[in-house]
Amino acid sequence: MQLFLPVEEDSNGKLLINLSDVDPPTRRIIAGNVGQLAEIKFDDGRHITIDQRKKIFALLGEIDQWTGNFTMDITERQMKQLFISEKGLDEEFSFSDCSLKLASEFIEFLIGTCFEYDIPFAGKTLDAIREQYGWDMFCIKYHRCMICNQPADIAHVHAVGIGRDRNHISHIGNYVMALCRRHHQEQHRVGIKSFMKENQLKGVKVTPEIAKMLKLGNWQQEQGQNLRFINAE
Repeated sequence: MQLFLPVEEDSNGKLLINLSDVDPPTRRIIAGNVGQLAEIKFDDGRHITIDQRKKIFALLGEIDQWTGNFTMDITERQMKQLFISEKGLDEEFSFSDCSLKLASEFIEFLIGTCFEYDIPFAGKTLDAIREQYGWDMFCIKYHRCMICNQPADIAHVHAVGIGRDRNHISHIGNYVMALCRRHHQEQHRVGIKSFMKENQLKGVKVTPEIAKMLKLGNWQQEQGQNLRFINAE
């Protein structure tokens, strides 16, 4: 059994394991093993962290249910093989001692897989991965809300200004977000600064590549393409 639990220190300097989030059946198993040896791992800053491992297993769990495997070992092996093939790696890797960088890349790969195949995220999984590097970019690419992962439109962090047509100006250097209708309305209601602070959003800076992907403003002219207008008369 593998658990991710917070370690706390009491007033006497003793380290305690907090079981408040553990379900009753698991608590009974733990209680039945009091006095036995248990393996405890702490982050050393070089290898995969506990938080990364938690995200990986949460994402694998979502993929496992969606595929109908219902066997985590099979799903883990399948996703590892796909990742190794895509990255051109020479050997297998382990979630117990792989590098921070590899773990982060694998998490991004799993998130990308979920977006590509429209695999839903459970609430706890969504909370765990929203801060992951690359999340905002996936939301922009697949038009999913950065907050709740519902279908979304592209929202502009900064207004384009009165009298300016956003379809004919350059958006490069500006910031955009992917927001569902509910959160977009909330953004207008509370104001952009309060909204972004409350939801810990930074937005995605528009590059020429992003402008082309989202077809923002005069992206074709930014790409050096000449527009042809056809007279409709």
